[in-house]
Amino acid sequence: MRRIERVPLPEPAQLRSLICSAADQIHVGARVVDADAQGLSGVDIIMTDESGSAVLVDIISDGIRTIPTRIYEHLNWLAENRRLFLRAYSGDGLVGADAPLFVFVAPAFPSSVVRAVSWMPDVCVQLVRAEQLLVDGDPELLLEKIEPKRTDSVSTAVARRAPELNGGAESRLEGRIESEAVRTLFTLFRSGVDGLDGRISADEANGGFQFVLDGTRLATVAVSPGSFTVSTGDPVTNPIVVSDRVSLERALNAVISFFVREGRVCPADHDGDSGASELTRDEQAELRRIWDEGISGEAGS
Repeated sequence: MRRIERVPLPEPAQLRSLICSAADQIHVGARVVDADAQGLSGVDIIMTDESGSAVLVDIISDGIRTIPTRIYEHLNWLAENRRLFLRAYSGDGLVGADAPLFVFVAPAFPSSVVRAVSWMPDVCVQLVRAEQLLVDGDPELLLEKIEPKRTDSVSTAVARRAPELNGGAESRLEGRIESEAVRTLFTLFRSGVDGLDGRISADEANGGFQFVLDGTRLATVAVSPGSFTVSTGDPVTNPIVVSDRVSLERALNAVISFFVREGRVCPADHDGDSGASELTRDEQAELRRIWDEGISGEAGS
C-alpha cells in the first residue's frame, strides 16, 4: 500500500518550477515563456496558449481575499504597458494581450472570492487550488481547477437597482425591451461600458444606442422585445445578441477589447514600425522599470 501524506506547499521558487512543469494542467495547450517574471507586478509566471494569447499566473500565498481587486490591477497594468509587454515576448510566440487569461494559484479559495469572480463578466479568470502530497516520500503537486458557478439569471436585487444604475430613468428605446431580465442586462452592459472611460457618451441614434469616445464609435446597440444586439466599432467582429449572462459577457469582452486596441493607436508621426524590431535601450530600461515597480504599491504574491 502506498503511503500518502499531505504537506505544506514548497517554497516559492520550487512551487513556480512545479507549476511550470504542469503548464498544460493550468490551461490546455499552454506553454511557459517566462518561468520567473519577478518584480512587484504580482504576475509570477507568463505563459501563452496555442493561439498566442497571454496566460498570466499569479501565485497567492496570503491576501487571497484581494483577488477580485488584483484582477483589475493586472488589467490596468497590462493596458498601460501592452506595447512593451508584447514586444518583450512576441519572439516567444506571445502575440495577443487583448483578452488575457488570469490564473490565480492558492492553497484554498473562500467561497466569497469564488462567487465574486463568477460575477465578473469582462475578464477571463481561472482559480486553481494547489496541494502538495508526499507519495511514498516523493513530492507530488496536485492542481485542481475551481469552476465558479455562473448563472444566466438576474437577481431581484440587481433588477431593483437597474433604474438607479441607469441614472434613475428609462429611455424610450429601453422601453421596447419587454423582458425585465434583459432590461437589467442592458443596464449592466451600459454601466460596464460607461465605466471604461468617463468621456464615453451614450446617445440614441438610428433607432438604437451609440457609445462614442472622442469621435470613435465603440459600440452600437439595437433593441428588441426579448434581447439587444451589440455591434462594436471593429468591422471584423460579428454582432452579438444578448439575452443572458453568457452573451452579456461576450458583448462586454468585445467592446473592452476594441476599447483597449483603440487606446493604443499609434500617434500620427509614428514611422509604421509593426513592433517586430528589437527593443531600444530606452525601452529596455523602461521594461525593467515596469517589472521592478509593478502595478501597485502592495506586496506581491
